[in-house]
Amino acid sequence: MSRLRCDRNKPCGSCIRLGQVAGCSFPLPQLPRAPQKDRPIESATRKAFEERIDQLESLVRSLLDKQEKPPDARMPGNLATHETTESVAAVDPLVYEAGRINLNDHQSSYVESDHWKAILDEISDLKDMVQEQVEEPQHTEPTLPGNDLFLLQTYPVTKMDIVAAIPPRIIVDSMISKYFKWADMPVSLVIHRKVFIKQYEAFWEDPLSMSTMWLTILYGMMYTVAYCTLFMNGGAASLDETTAAEYHSLIIISREKMIQCLRLGNYMKGVPHTIEALLAFLQTEYVQGEDTQQGCWQLTGVIIRVALKMGYHRDGSRFPQMSVYEAEMRRRIWYILTQFDIASASEVGLPRIIKETQCDTAEPRNLVDDDFDDTSTTLPPARPQHEHTLCQFLVYKSRIVSVYGMICDFTTSSKQRDYDEAMRLDTLLNKAYAQKPSVLQLKSMQQSILDGAELITRRLYIAMSYHHAQITLHRKFIILAKTNSKYQLSHSTCISAALTMLRLQAELFEQCQPGRMLHTDRWKILSLVQSEFLLATTVLCLNLNDDMKRGLIGEEVAQKSVEALKTSRSVWEQQQGFSKEAQTAVRAVKAVLGKLGRDPETDSQAGNLAGGEHGEVSSLFLADITSGFNPPAFEDASQMQLSYNIPDEFLGTAFDEFLVMDQDLDGWLQV
Repeated sequence: MSRLRCDRNKPCGSCIRLGQVAGCSFPLPQLPRAPQKDRPIESATRKAFEERIDQLESLVRSLLDKQEKPPDARMPGNLATHETTESVAAVDPLVYEAGRINLNDHQSSYVESDHWKAILDEISDLKDMVQEQVEEPQHTEPTLPGNDLFLLQTYPVTKMDIVAAIPPRIIVDSMISKYFKWADMPVSLVIHRKVFIKQYEAFWEDPLSMSTMWLTILYGMMYTVAYCTLFMNGGAASLDETTAAEYHSLIIISREKMIQCLRLGNYMKGVPHTIEALLAFLQTEYVQGEDTQQGCWQLTGVIIRVALKMGYHRDGSRFPQMSVYEAEMRRRIWYILTQFDIASASEVGLPRIIKETQCDTAEPRNLVDDDFDDTSTTLPPARPQHEHTLCQFLVYKSRIVSVYGMICDFTTSSKQRDYDEAMRLDTLLNKAYAQKPSVLQLKSMQQSILDGAELITRRLYIAMSYHHAQITLHRKFIILAKTNSKYQLSHSTCISAALTMLRLQAELFEQCQPGRMLHTDRWKILSLVQSEFLLATTVLCLNLNDDMKRGLIGEEVAQKSVEALKTSRSVWEQQQGFSKEAQTAVRAVKAVLGKLGRDPETDSQAGNLAGGEHGEVSSLFLADITSGFNPPAFEDASQMQLSYNIPDEFLGTAFDEFLVMDQDLDGWLQV
């Protein structure tokens, strides 16, 4: 093989053909030698080889040019694209905008223009807020990122090793009992209680008889109970020292064993219990809070793709070999996955995966687990609408979420939007919300004293999903409505939804205080609807800023927004110690209220509402929510300066470019 060296900085065609590229030699590939008499074949082969080398030469030149001369944003090609985008935006304010991308620290992070970070970009003085270093919340619980499933280097194990790590039955029995007592969210529907208990008994008779995927579910239940007890619902104080130590150990061990089970069972093959096992793993990621949003989104994508491979998007009735029990359980799982898909995608500001046009899975029936099991040959009729079940909640919430998915497709489309289409989606959304049974109609806390925390929280989730979808659909048009009456419905709908959400935030925070109706379930409420509250806060800040620019601050809507934001700020302030999003919300609200020339620290002391008559216990209460979080006092000088030392050009001309914006903050539609 020939090896030559060229001293030139760039390779020429000869250098490449001789095996020399940019000063580094490599062997010239040897052509197959043909017999002398077969000259036409050899000639054709050599011609093809030379054409391939020419392609290689062109590629190398292109790569070297890019390395030595970075692309100039003012080059003709880029300029044309830039000018085209600006010209289209100037023609129609409803045109799609590209969203927000952050290229700091050698990383690329993109969110759609409906995400709260992109909304803050619309307010000039808050544009850099989300990029500034925010004080880290003081977490005391372990952080276990979801991509551990793909990256964590666990030691090789056998099924025997995994079974041997399970605690004694007396401990596991207690944890499984707690899990099913707490399992009042739709994701728990993927586990049929009667069937699971039969499998659970079989496991203790012969531990090695159960599949590794089923063992993943068991470890997931133990992890969820241990984590929630220690860090979320304040139950750590009720544990003795030995049990608390066991729970701490289980958090680490269960996570590792789940990953080992998923790998040992090869989750990509789609064996029985695979999706349930992956959802159990996703739940361990989700309970860790807002810092795991990206991990939840990545894991959801994996689970959906495995589910598609296993045919969950097609209804089980199409396959005679599938039992009615399995078909119904697959319906439950698929509807939960569709909610996770939309929720996780909107949380990180990216498109969803599942498209309704590619699926025909029927809605699960309004049944409880006692109505059918794996021995059933036919499914019983659905329970009446007035009989509330967890499955009923899943179905009606899914109808709202389904329309919300269409709204997200509409608002993130790369094509120009049609306001008539927005109105069509608005009609679909209102229809879906109106279909809910009366038992799921949102009521005031005074009217709900006999309903129980589970039913109250389900009503809340449906209402928050509806208002979230309203703002997502109409946020694009709230500023346009001030100069064009065509969009007035969008403005009134969006602002009304945001005000309602912040009113619910204050009411719920009050009811989650010690001794109040929702104190025991506070961890589920305040964590699962945070994003919706942040959405409402951000949108009201945006609209109020525009009102100040236009001199409309004396109008009724602006005054209501001011009062709602002051109340909301007092709630967010209590959560700064363990929530980055709460820190951002406080800074944004203070900046906007500071523009009014008022003292945001002493103005009306709306904090009384955050703590009700017991405002003095707010900090202790929030610390108790996380049972280990200890929120620090507010001492951030940069935040104080943001409130009192605001530049004159605050919310100035950059905000005029608002007309190229999209939908609302995408929060979690809790599953």
